[in-house]
Amino acid sequence: MNLFNALPIYLLVLVRLASFFVTMPIFSYRTIPARVKVGLAALLSLIATTTMLHHPPEVAIDTFYLLLIIKESIVGLAIGFVAGLLIYAVQMAGYYIDVQMGLSMANAINPENGVTTPLTGQFLNVLALLLMLALDGHLMLINGILDSFRMIKINELSVPLLQGSTAHFIVNVFLKMAGISFQMAMPILACLFLVDVALGIVARTVPQVNVFVVGFPLKIIVSFALLLMIMPMFFTLFHTIFELMEEAVSIYMQLLGSS
Repeated sequence: MNLFNALPIYLLVLVRLASFFVTMPIFSYRTIPARVKVGLAALLSLIATTTMLHHPPEVAIDTFYLLLIIKESIVGLAIGFVAGLLIYAVQMAGYYIDVQMGLSMANAINPENGVTTPLTGQFLNVLALLLMLALDGHLMLINGILDSFRMIKINELSVPLLQGSTAHFIVNVFLKMAGISFQMAMPILACLFLVDVALGIVARTVPQVNVFVVGFPLKIIVSFALLLMIMPMFFTLFHTIFELMEEAVSIYMQLLGSS
């Protein structure tokens, strides 16, 4: 196959990879220059295209080709969204902790995506991303999206994005995300609840004590002490999140390629 005939395949591969980098963890952040993202997507697309040339799919540039481009962009965005969905559990857990600590109003602008995030959630998210890079989780995601071309053919238009099994799987992943976030925040939430009970008892027995003045710094000190104590548990949960993320991406691609 000459280069002219391989160009339509290369463009479809590039659209899926570029769309995947828009929503996947780490590569979707604003701190990574756009030229780096485009260059990486172009290089990976070239590698993926060369592997397809042994048995090239039949792709022609016509009206149907425009629909394939739209399909590839949707598939890339969907896979990246599923990959990043479980990572959002870390920020959600930080939000639960900040609400109980009294720091829910002290949000910071996240330079990675330009939105406001809770302070504890941002701290835990940075730890999770560093551990993800240390365990080569980003390479696992890249390997997954390259493997998606084997499961989801680029020359087929039908993709079961809204079928019952696919939608049910997305709901299950979202429920897992909520469960993991609550599991991460539960030790601190339970201890801070006991602190609130103790402050309530003090307020009833010693009315002269201003619990609003004493309670706010006390809850922050207790929360920071608990964060240091249960930090090993967080790293264990981070590793579980990465395993679930790899499994979720693999199952989701199999569901999309089942058509």
